[in-house]
Amino acid sequence: MSPLPLLTILFFKLWNKQLHVGRNVEIDPRAFIARGGRVTLGDESVIRAGAMLLPSSGSISIGNKTSINQYTVINGQGGVTIGNSVMVAAFVAIFAANHIFDDPNLPILEQGTGTRGGIKIEDDVWIGTHAVILDGVIIGRGSVIGAGTVVTKNVLPYSVVAGVPGKIVRSRAPRTTSNSKGQT
Repeated sequence: MSPLPLLTILFFKLWNKQLHVGRNVEIDPRAFIARGGRVTLGDESVIRAGAMLLPSSGSISIGNKTSINQYTVINGQGGVTIGNSVMVAAFVAIFAANHIFDDPNLPILEQGTGTRGGIKIEDDVWIGTHAVILDGVIIGRGSVIGAGTVVTKNVLPYSVVAGVPGKIVRSRAPRTTSNSKGQT
């Protein structure tokens, strides 16, 4: 085994003392993991080139066997939790914060940021390229988020969501079996 993967992880851990890395994690040396909050990478997770993990005084937790692909940006100000076996395609944006803009007499830049409780992505989810996941949502287990979708509301487990804003287009929930009388 090449020493480069181990050196890459060592570099990131020296750079960010709040980085916790599980077993057999792959971090491309061209990824960026910022300081300023806790970042946890589960066993066998993969962070690809150009991915940016920005805890922003919050936290980012990525489960086991989860992949964060090229040029995905995760802002963890309100907290981001990503489950196990999640596939996040390239160019996805996950933002657990938003700008405050309530006062029309004050420049938006001066009103700060806030959060609606962060983002939770449950196990076995696939997020397609260029999707945007906004603060305050839970994406249920087994869901698929289509390419280019903007998720603004909670997603039920085993849903397929597409569009702007994202809407459920079908379910992939496991079918129940019926007994001999046709009852479930």
